[in-house]
Amino acid sequence: MSSAAFSIGHGGNDAQKVMGIITAALIAGGQISTFEEMPNWVPIACYAAIGLGTMSGGWKIVKTMGTRITKVTPFEGVAAETAGALTLFLTEALKIPVSTTHTITGAIMGVGATKRLSAVRWGVTINLIWAWILTIPISALLAGFVYWIMRFF
Repeated sequence: MSSAAFSIGHGGNDAQKVMGIITAALIAGGQISTFEEMPNWVPIACYAAIGLGTMSGGWKIVKTMGTRITKVTPFEGVAAETAGALTLFLTEALKIPVSTTHTITGAIMGVGATKRLSAVRWGVTINLIWAWILTIPISALLAGFVYWIMRFF
């Protein structure tokens, strides 16, 4: 049940962001005029992509989350997934875009910290946090560079 709830939260959160981007592109391209006119293929494609991506590469992420941050037992995994799902449902209801990876990572850190603070591998966690912090400015720089190059075409 916890896995199903987190999966629904994952699709409802991450797929929604991509649907918005695709629909905005369709509006900008003149294909449709409002978000209400979003074609049915957009959510189907987004949900399918999330599902296929999780099926194809999800196990590596699950393994990393379940062993590298802290050793997670099945019961602790249920607790972390349930907390992550509740967080995703709440943020979705409040229309706050969040990262599902950040959500589950925080939940796993919380589960690990309940055993003892030293049960969490803080070095791995710090590396993840730095990656998250650096993602936004590096993506902005890359987007600017790609735009600068594409201006010439």
